[in-house]
Amino acid sequence: MNFDRRKFLGHTARAALGASIYSAFGSLQLVRAAAQANYSFSDYKALVCVFLYGGNDAFNMIVPTDATRYAQYKAVRPTIALAQNALLALNAPGSGAGSPGDGGNYGFHSAMPELQALFNQANSPVGVVANVGTLVRPVTKAQYQGGSVALPPQLFSHADQQAYWQSSPPSNAPSTGWGGRICDLLASANTSSLPMLNSLAGEDAFIRGNTGNNYIMNPDSAATIDAPDSWDDNANNLQAAFDALRASGTQANTLERTYAAQMNHSINTAAQINSAINATGMPAFESFFPNISGGDLDRQLCTVAKLIWAANNNIAGYTGQKRQVFFVSTGGFDTHDNELSVQSGLFALLSKSLAGFYKALNSAGLASTATAFTASDFGRTLSCNEDGTDHGWASHHLVVGGAVKGGKFYGDNLAGSGTAAMPSLALSAGNPNDAGYGQIIPTTSVDQYSATLASWFGLGASDLALLFPNLANFNVGNLGFV
Repeated sequence: MNFDRRKFLGHTARAALGASIYSAFGSLQLVRAAAQANYSFSDYKALVCVFLYGGNDAFNMIVPTDATRYAQYKAVRPTIALAQNALLALNAPGSGAGSPGDGGNYGFHSAMPELQALFNQANSPVGVVANVGTLVRPVTKAQYQGGSVALPPQLFSHADQQAYWQSSPPSNAPSTGWGGRICDLLASANTSSLPMLNSLAGEDAFIRGNTGNNYIMNPDSAATIDAPDSWDDNANNLQAAFDALRASGTQANTLERTYAAQMNHSINTAAQINSAINATGMPAFESFFPNISGGDLDRQLCTVAKLIWAANNNIAGYTGQKRQVFFVSTGGFDTHDNELSVQSGLFALLSKSLAGFYKALNSAGLASTATAFTASDFGRTLSCNEDGTDHGWASHHLVVGGAVKGGKFYGDNLAGSGTAAMPSLALSAGNPNDAGYGQIIPTTSVDQYSATLASWFGLGASDLALLFPNLANFNVGNLGFV
């Protein structure tokens, strides 16, 4: 490979500098835009980010079934290729819009029958977005190897690429995520004091905004602040001291008043959320999640379904919400070895959980209100290292929901035609998509993927340009899958 380290570092530095400038001036513009925004909606919508930590190997999640491309796949992955007769065929269009774009046929991993059934049904709620990854602008193999185009910094690094996927545009120190920034801009749409964005998977870049009051909770409930232990000899005194600290309007010191206000807000928010989760009349959503007793993703998505139902059914204390964003996650996708065994369990969980989420909402007439979408650190290498894969770049992703124009493949290609472009699966030397070492160059950017979701969510064109300033570098701004 013709690799010039000096050029690579120079272009990476320029990309990082540009992103840093965006972080400073772009954030100021976003804060100003959020203060001036006046969004109002008559309908309800929810975005649900399903982050797959570790770097999902989607080249074994979506695999060619036709003889020509399967032979290429088998040649480049001799030790981890799935059996051709075990693949679950996807009935996407064979050519034109919605096709894989390369004339091939594809199937899901054998552990994903639930999503296969939904993809193949009439009015399908499942779509595939092809060859997505972090990009500053379109990049060809020659440009990548020649160092002539700005690249996202720290490619192939778990922590960095997780942050860049969630922050977009890529920068060296993302202070906010695009989920949080969406909520900053749409804050006026909700008339409730409840948080617009709930994370059921801890704090990460995606949920951070400039001005929003976003909320981190447990997979199945909001955390509550317990009173001092009753067995403590000083329990009564401790309780009295705690009550005094948070008593509204009684503190002389500004910091004490701020502490009291934040503490009371947290306590009240937790009570409202937990009341909504346990509301009378709540459908038995648990029945749609077979792994709920031990599956972290099932528990998170079941709780999200409950909160969406509560927001749409005027549950006391949980009203006034027209837009909500949720962040859930699961891990284990860093498959350097033993990939075939590990992936079977990972894909089974993903298929059952995403299908269960759609079916749970559909049972309550709410399927079209929520769009779930996958994200991950990066893809894996197309080539394999004995029984696993290494850190890659591009990957395929899934979108699930009643508003999704499913049963199709979506994406972009370097010509900007809007026809999904599945990458070549040829060996590295003859593969125009291979940056080297089997690391596949994305042809669809995270910005395009994210902006399509944000547009469905209700963001106007000018705000989309603020959220995703690199979007202007791509010919297709909206991929059309929702």
